[in-house]
Amino acid sequence: MIHGVERADREQWLNPIALLIAGVLWGSTYVVVKSSLEAVSPSVLMLVRFGIATIALLPITLWSGLPKNSAAWAVTGRGGLELGFWMALGYVAHTIALQYTTAGRSAFITALYVVLVPLLTGVAGQRLFPKVWWAAAIAALGVALLSYDGAPPNIGDLWSVGTAITWSFYIWRMEAYAARAQVLWLSLIQLGITALAAALWVWGSSWAISSAIWNAQTIPWLDLVYLGTFATAGTAWLQAIGQRSVAAPVAAILYTLEPVWAALMAAAWLGEQLGDRGRVGAALVLGACLLCQLPVRSLGRQLGRAITSVWHRP
Repeated sequence: MIHGVERADREQWLNPIALLIAGVLWGSTYVVVKSSLEAVSPSVLMLVRFGIATIALLPITLWSGLPKNSAAWAVTGRGGLELGFWMALGYVAHTIALQYTTAGRSAFITALYVVLVPLLTGVAGQRLFPKVWWAAAIAALGVALLSYDGAPPNIGDLWSVGTAITWSFYIWRMEAYAARAQVLWLSLIQLGITALAAALWVWGSSWAISSAIWNAQTIPWLDLVYLGTFATAGTAWLQAIGQRSVAAPVAAILYTLEPVWAALMAAAWLGEQLGDRGRVGAALVLGACLLCQLPVRSLGRQLGRAITSVWHRP
């Protein structure tokens, strides 16, 4: 019993740290992908990244064992194929976007998926609270300010919006499979589908004609190994660990920090800076994401009680 309490206490602070580390790793991908695109094409970058991620996750998945029955296999396989489709589209859009726009700008625009997911579920028939519409309007204003921050909107901004839309469908459909599928096999199938899509992209693009693109000296192997292992396979593992005990509102705050990490790293490593309009736009997007995710009424009541208790304390 004592060991169980100690374990629970340890998870109480270790699991939020796991999610925080995952958010930092996700934020770093914008910088690493942006710098890697100076050496390789988007298609080759995706192929190497997801090939490495698939190989990295394979032994852990095999060690976890097979799904227990044919029904679990069917759900896992069907979910892996559908979610792999959305994952592939999302990462294609994400990688292309970073060819044309800055890492920080793309990260904040992509964070729109936090607002778009509730809108998508509303279209599917779930009740939408007024705060969702307010969040959507605030986020749209934030993206507009970001897109006019020192430079006019570009094709990369549009691809970033496409990334946000695609991730919204991915997260929405994930809810239909996650509870019934074997999680590691579900993740492995998705990574394999994305790697296959990248291979088809390489084969069908003009880059495939050039043998120089496969020269080992031109490929930033350290960057791509980092992306494939830590930032792709590793974050999937950290997310699975972290959300075992972390409440959804706390997890939402930690996830919403992802573009903040991306902007900080872009400033440190790439020298990117947001202007005044960009900083206001980024703050609006972050505020919209938090407004959309957090239980505002509950938080308001708790805050009110806390202020009242302090005010009336003898």
